[in-house]
Amino acid sequence: MSPEAIRIPSAGAVFWAEANPDPTAANAVRAIAGRPPQLNVTLTGTLPPGISAVADGRGILLVASPLWYDHTPTETELAAALPALPAVTLAGSVQSLDGRFNPRLFSVSPSPAAPTYIPLRPSLQAVRVTEAGAVVLNVKWQSGPVASWSLLRLSCVRNGVTLGFSGQADIHGDVIIPLTGLPPLPPSLTVDNMTLTALGDPTQSGQAAGNPDTIHAVQVSTGGAFAAQQSFNVKRGQVSNAAALGIPGVTLQAT
Repeated sequence: MSPEAIRIPSAGAVFWAEANPDPTAANAVRAIAGRPPQLNVTLTGTLPPGISAVADGRGILLVASPLWYDHTPTETELAAALPALPAVTLAGSVQSLDGRFNPRLFSVSPSPAAPTYIPLRPSLQAVRVTEAGAVVLNVKWQSGPVASWSLLRLSCVRNGVTLGFSGQADIHGDVIIPLTGLPPLPPSLTVDNMTLTALGDPTQSGQAAGNPDTIHAVQVSTGGAFAAQQSFNVKRGQVSNAAALGIPGVTLQAT
């Protein structure tokens, strides 16, 4: 019997990653810690002929039609250029079955040349609050509805270094911003003066899943006039809500 071989070309790979909670960090994503999440992935639209997708807790692999050899391929054959692959747009939604991440929509164009990453953000029940504390808020739009899937960012400056923190609101507009990595207060300080900014999209209010790629900077109010940013004092080591911060709440205004 003569040897045979099958070669399955890759049309690209998409990996799930965790969005970096520090918006000032150089890398926007980081590896998901622990076991792979249990995800339900639904793809919308159709893939080009000859391309199929395989999804699991690590990502989505796009594979092209296999190449068949009726013999053991030589090094020259393996090094030869593969047939040109069509451009692929991969769109759909992902839902965390184990509750570790917020659901989201996505649309990416993976390439065989490099991996593509889709960032996920922790759900409220999965957010870890360390001894540094956290800020817990509810966010709504000026027009009334809750600011589902909006992203709140906090930053402060310590010894000339900007430290950043973030959290994504859930469908009800509730958000927890953990202050993980905030160093202990020096003797000269009793609180950190935090700057608050926000990204959002009012059309996502009440939707079962949001699309973080389409949110944009919005105006923020903590009880006064709307502005690109607001500030308030946060004491490290506490879980502070709006009342503890001395504000009535957080309201967003689309720009």
